[in-house]
Amino acid sequence: MTEGWKLKEGSAVYSTVSDDELWTVTMKVLSSQTMKTTSYKYALLRAFLENLYKANGRLELSFDQLAESFAKLYWNLVIRNGYSQGHQAQIEKDLKDLQVKFTIPEGVSFEALQESHQAELVQRVENNILKKYVVGALYADTNGLLYGFSKKDRKVVLTPSSYEFLLKYQTTVFKLANYELAKFLQKKNPYLTQGILLDEIENITQRESLKQFQQLIVAHSGSFCFYTDKPLLQTHRTIAVDHFVPWSFVHSDELWNFVLTSTQLNSRKGSKLPAEPYLEKLHERNQLFKQNGDIYVKQYMENYSFQQFVRLYGYAELNGFKKGWLP
Repeated sequence: MTEGWKLKEGSAVYSTVSDDELWTVTMKVLSSQTMKTTSYKYALLRAFLENLYKANGRLELSFDQLAESFAKLYWNLVIRNGYSQGHQAQIEKDLKDLQVKFTIPEGVSFEALQESHQAELVQRVENNILKKYVVGALYADTNGLLYGFSKKDRKVVLTPSSYEFLLKYQTTVFKLANYELAKFLQKKNPYLTQGILLDEIENITQRESLKQFQQLIVAHSGSFCFYTDKPLLQTHRTIAVDHFVPWSFVHSDELWNFVLTSTQLNSRKGSKLPAEPYLEKLHERNQLFKQNGDIYVKQYMENYSFQQFVRLYGYAELNGFKKGWLP
């Protein structure tokens, strides 16, 4: 039988699969039952979660979407933070090769790289890591219950059962994957403290700046607090870009989930869910954005669905996020 990583394609299991069956294969990947000389499988699980809301109507994710999550995670771990993956790891060799090629100093984040450098890094990660080793290996370990894939078409296709499972349990799966990644890194970097490392890993792909989203929202819907309708002063320190459903649940930066508010209100809201009436208000705003002619706005709104957003909101509550916040 062909080893998983050598497979060129794999068909997903499309019959209804129970949550218990999906937990079984997920925990198999996260446990010591599968051979792991790298942390790639944890990274791929994270990449699925970070891109759940970018899946199209057929539940497809492209290799370059997943490779960007991979590249961002490993660049920030290895180059920005200095955490080794093991000197024989292909990902570390590729990262350091590009660092030398572009003469990038230590401590620079993925977000701070030039777009052309990001693109080359993502392409190399897709070809040398994701496509070559990881997609087929995780597919085999999960018996096709999570997804199918085609290296020729450069995409994975989540099953309806696995998509629902990942939506419902994303906080738990995310934390488990991070915990196993932290354990792996601690073996490669014995000087690290696991508690500190866990906190860093959880937030390592979060954007350092949401300025571009602030500019888009101001340009196309004005500079007003979403929650109070009060005008906001046009200064960086008084305007906050708020994740309507908290980033700690979504793990993704989506224009349809962003609203403007004051820094003071944003601090008070924290990781709470706004009261339900705000859902309809945000949907009205997003409908206008979907009809917007701006190419960047249209791109960000391409896969927006109000039905999906309502489910996201509901699952966030199920995952322990307090609902009903009011300013």
